[in-house]
Order: sequence, then C-alpha cells, then structure tokens
Amino acid sequence: MCNHAGVSSHEQDTAAILDRLGRLVRELTRLTGGGEETRAMTASQRIALIELGLDGPLRVNDLAHRMGLSAPTASRAVDGLESLGLATRAPAPGDRRALSIALTPQGRALFDERYTLAAVVFAPATASLSAEERRTLIALLERMTDALGGETRET
Repeated sequence: MCNHAGVSSHEQDTAAILDRLGRLVRELTRLTGGGEETRAMTASQRIALIELGLDGPLRVNDLAHRMGLSAPTASRAVDGLESLGLATRAPAPGDRRALSIALTPQGRALFDERYTLAAVVFAPATASLSAEERRTLIALLERMTDALGGETRET
C-alpha cells in the first residue's frame, strides 16, 4: 500500500488489517455456504444463533449487547429464530420477570453443524501457521477485541 500524503501509517495499517480480515471472513463464508441454510435467516438471526450456541442461554439484553444491537432488534431476531423452531424463551432462573433465550434441539443441531463445518474449512488456514504463530494470533485477536470493549472467550 503506498503512503498517501496526509494519511498516517497507522491509518494505512488499520485499513490493511480491515481489508485482510474482511477477505478472510468472506472466504470462510464462501467455503461454508454462508447464509444458504435450508432455513432462510437474516444476518441478525444468524448472529443470535451463534451467540446462543456459544454461550446460551442468554437474556435478551445480554444477547443484544453481545450482538451490538438494541434490545428490540435482538428480540426481533429471537422472534425469527422461534418461528423457525431454533430458539425458545422461558422465565429466567431466579427472576420470573426476565426471559432466558435458549436454542432448541434443532437450533443446537444447526449451530453444531455450522460450527463444525467452519472448523473443518478453517483448519488448513490454521495449519499454515506454526504453534507459536497460532498462539500469537490468538493473543493479538484477544487484545484487539478487548481494545474495542468486546468480550473474549476462553480457549
């Protein structure tokens, strides 16, 4: 990338990192079939399915926070998952006023299938790195996620 007048090296690096991450995600999406599930889902519904599959059950506000959406928007995504038979709402343990959202067995099966496929498709990319490079990449991605105020997961 050439150095344009008035554009800092940091800005150029940021753009290059965003470009490479975008390309990686698009390629992974292409190889896993992306949004071509037999059940038509919106992007928000797919994100909700992933969050619930990774760390559910969750309350709507917690799910919304994790998705980076408003609670009403996350609730609409859950409505869609419910209509597809992929999620259910139930009273939250210890607080009958709150609702807990969990995947149904069908939702869990779909999540597991998609997550397993993504892991299989992504394996050659991680295999191209040494064990030390993989640990470094994990640490760098966690640090970048933390810098954005996001949550990292234990590996």
